[in-house]
Amino acid sequence: MKCIMKTDNKSIGWGVVGLGWVAADFVVPPMAKNPGSRLVACLGSSPDKSREFAQRFGFEHACNDLDALLRTPGVDAVYIALPNAMHHAAVMAAARAKKHVLCEKPFAMTVAHAREMASACRDASVILRIAHQIRLEEAIVRAREIVQSGRLGRLSSISLERSSANPARKTWRLDIAQSGVIFDVGVHLLDLIQWVTGQRYAEVSAFTNPDRRQGKSDDTITILGRMADGCHAIARATREVASAENNLIIEGSDATLITSALRFAKEHVVRVRDAKGVTTEERFAPSPAYDLEIRAFEGEIRGERSHLPDDDDGIHNVLVTQAVLRSIEQRRIVEVAAP
Repeated sequence: MKCIMKTDNKSIGWGVVGLGWVAADFVVPPMAKNPGSRLVACLGSSPDKSREFAQRFGFEHACNDLDALLRTPGVDAVYIALPNAMHHAAVMAAARAKKHVLCEKPFAMTVAHAREMASACRDASVILRIAHQIRLEEAIVRAREIVQSGRLGRLSSISLERSSANPARKTWRLDIAQSGVIFDVGVHLLDLIQWVTGQRYAEVSAFTNPDRRQGKSDDTITILGRMADGCHAIARATREVASAENNLIIEGSDATLITSALRFAKEHVVRVRDAKGVTTEERFAPSPAYDLEIRAFEGEIRGERSHLPDDDDGIHNVLVTQAVLRSIEQRRIVEVAAP
């Protein structure tokens, strides 16, 4: 969204909605240790879960419903980590309450919902960002800088893969309409490919295992895309392998960029090889991406634009995701609609 909010340097009061493992293991711990954050209120799937979570992390209030959380004094911003299909209602409620919103991915399950959520936050003059924390990984940021500098020349192809854990599915993750590796990991890759290249998807083709057409949530997805300026893109997300490379390859007319494994590694390496075979490399320690995500969002509230996706990015990512799903279902190349 285009509005910029200016505040003083006081800490940001957080309300956390959805207390599953992503919030508990990755997002709330950085909030708890960040001097720019205050843990004000939390809301889980039951009063007992809310109370236990509040005691565990030191929230001031454990709430029984969303309206109560949004009315809690001191809540400036809401982090939404609910089941995917519940993002829309929670974002709309937060916008009505004029609370800034950090929404987990996938942003929305339909394009209509994505547009409605973005419009509501824009009309309320509150910040809306989507939690694609991988954008903040230093090696990814550097790869983007190299691409945007023109050093690789005209982009011909980009390939990005990422593996994930494969926990037993239960509760809402049994619902194919909102579950699968496409939503867990694939949406990250679709976002990153567009962000790194500076190009948006023009058309896509995809297939999965298990086949979503059989009513089963996918564990592996491969997506072939053509970007707006002709670059070809391959994205593969899986939770079926024991050890994946998790690497990025970008080929251009003047040079090729190749990274080392970008996950489950002690060091990340970004290499560029030019037409003469000369290779340069830069090394990075893995970034604390979730810590950076919280700091980035708080900076957004202070008027400091970060790399986190905004509402326009969010809408377009939903457009691409929906095109991917249509390709799987219809077994054809699908054009990505204009925002």
